[in-house]
Amino acid sequence: MLYTAVAALCIAVPLGMWLGSLHLMRDEPPAWLSRVAAVHGSIGAVCVVLLWLALQGPDRRGAGHGAGGFGWFAFVLLAAALVGGLTILGFYLRGRALPKVLVAAHAMAGIAGAVMLAAYFSSPVSYGR
Repeated sequence: MLYTAVAALCIAVPLGMWLGSLHLMRDEPPAWLSRVAAVHGSIGAVCVVLLWLALQGPDRRGAGHGAGGFGWFAFVLLAAALVGGLTILGFYLRGRALPKVLVAAHAMAGIAGAVMLAAYFSSPVSYGR
């Protein structure tokens, strides 16, 4: 599950970076961009669920190297990004303008979560002492 969560995040992050840059560069984004945003959000939500499922087992990854809690920290950051994305969706569905600070906070939480998940994923598995 962890491998699938990382793979999903490797798709969601570049899509989000592209969406964020288009949103910050243009006053009125094109209509087709909402379909790309739906794909980005769906993949990101699947990543959060898969990461939660992957972290339910025994926490052996990175425990001997001080990175044992990185997985849960990444989950919290990515869940915060998911809540921010759902808030952005609420603004969009009501036809209100998206606050740029909300888009930036969503992006910061998502990127920080991706970095923490990469650190957790790249840490070695500890099988005992």
